[in-house]
Amino acid sequence: MNAGPFADYEPVAAGREALGQANWADARARFEEAAARGDTPEAWEGLSRAAWWQGDQDTVFVARERAYRCYQQAGDRCGAARMAMWLASDHLDFRGDDAVATAWLRRAQALAADLPPCAEQGYNLLLAADIALLSASDPATAVQKANEAVDLARRIPDVGVEVVGLAIKGSALVALGAVDEGLRCLDECATLAVAEDFSEMAAPGWALCHTVSVCANVGDFGRAAQWCRALHKWSAAWQARHFFGVCRTAYGDVLATRGDWRTAEQELVSAMEDLRVTRPALAAPTAVRLGRLRASQGDLPQARALFESALPAPPALLALGELNLAAGDASAAADAADRVLRNLGDASILDRFPALELRARACAAAGDPAAAIALVDQIDCLAAQLGTPYMRARSRHVRADVLAAAGDHDGARRAAEDAADLYTASSAPYDAACVRIVLSAALEALGHHARAEEETRAAHQAFALLRAPRDGDRLDAEGLSEREVEILRLVSQGLGDGQIAERLFLSPHTVHRHVANIRTKLRTPSRAAAVSYATRHGLLD
Repeated sequence: MNAGPFADYEPVAAGREALGQANWADARARFEEAAARGDTPEAWEGLSRAAWWQGDQDTVFVARERAYRCYQQAGDRCGAARMAMWLASDHLDFRGDDAVATAWLRRAQALAADLPPCAEQGYNLLLAADIALLSASDPATAVQKANEAVDLARRIPDVGVEVVGLAIKGSALVALGAVDEGLRCLDECATLAVAEDFSEMAAPGWALCHTVSVCANVGDFGRAAQWCRALHKWSAAWQARHFFGVCRTAYGDVLATRGDWRTAEQELVSAMEDLRVTRPALAAPTAVRLGRLRASQGDLPQARALFESALPAPPALLALGELNLAAGDASAAADAADRVLRNLGDASILDRFPALELRARACAAAGDPAAAIALVDQIDCLAAQLGTPYMRARSRHVRADVLAAAGDHDGARRAAEDAADLYTASSAPYDAACVRIVLSAALEALGHHARAEEETRAAHQAFALLRAPRDGDRLDAEGLSEREVEILRLVSQGLGDGQIAERLFLSPHTVHRHVANIRTKLRTPSRAAAVSYATRHGLLD
């Protein structure tokens, strides 16, 4: 997108120079001076850009709207279209106002429709593609519009439109299941983003943000880390903390999955702080990812509060459903999964995957193994399309959980072994430790006591390495009774409720109630998390 026909008088020229040097405060001062001297669209547009990089939404909206009106009055349809498009983007990013954003985008499209081929038309297509992908879960439409933008960009030419178009196209292809093609597209766009000069300074960040997020979501953690480093370098050069705030969320998730919980926490907390100040409408994914880390750490109340703050985002609904399932409410979990699946349709396999995981586990917990297995078969197909070892590990993990609930211990053993191997290959130690608890229970049920103990020991070692205490962590047993500690020791050995009941001459219902009480006292979302917490704090010694 070009910078607009800035007038050639000193404050505007100085403001433009300051923008090019990422000196946002000086640029703002220069454009404010220009606006005070005369009510020109160039001054207001420049001020809107400086305030945008500073995250000052009030000034952004005032200056963009003023620039839009001034361009309209001057008969400059290109400038007015540019401001209308950015106002659409601002209403999404700052306020989450979908309807208002759509209205401004339509205005931008109408203004630019009869112009000769220009970057403004390209960015209109890109924003429409982004909305289709991220808000409407319609990756097919996103691919179509991104292709149109890339074709336009190569005719003009405009590398900013091209690089963002390739990013959105790659993201949408991955969502549709064309993972190899999508990742190649993302690599191409990211390479351009770090190697080219851009008239639209936001374009490289927009492209890299897509790249990092998709690589993280599909479980390609090495690629995500590589491009996140490139994004970090770009963000530092352009003082673009809000851009890295969005994408460091994905990177924080990568760090958490790979076991670097301390750094992951720093990244996610920092991203949350940045986004709440500069882009509150974009903070929901960060809240969900930080909430998942808190749940793994055993801080269940804070996890729930973070998930609730992100409602009604589908990932937040699913995360709350997982907490409900861990607490024994399979019906609430199934409802959450069904609600998300109804709204998604069959479009994005990346969005459908976690909803199907939750639905399968909820069916298994509710005593409907046939429905659960049918859902697992769907998950296996999606994992095969996505192709990464991590996503295949997740599908095998769900199968192990479902088969274990159905009493097929040998099937659960095989699926859990596969999942543990794939998680290990993906450098996902927490997931590997969790599935080893499932594997241990299956081995114990099959009478392989020594192997069950080995798997339990390996899981405990992994939990202990991961869970370095944070400031404020609880270091006591929170009032666990001797019986509860005894039951928790048996849970840590991989025994199910029925096996524990036989050992202790109790009813399975009584054991189930004790386990629920243990989770409540330790504020942990699952049996595995309770064992992990207890191991970390020496409660089982």
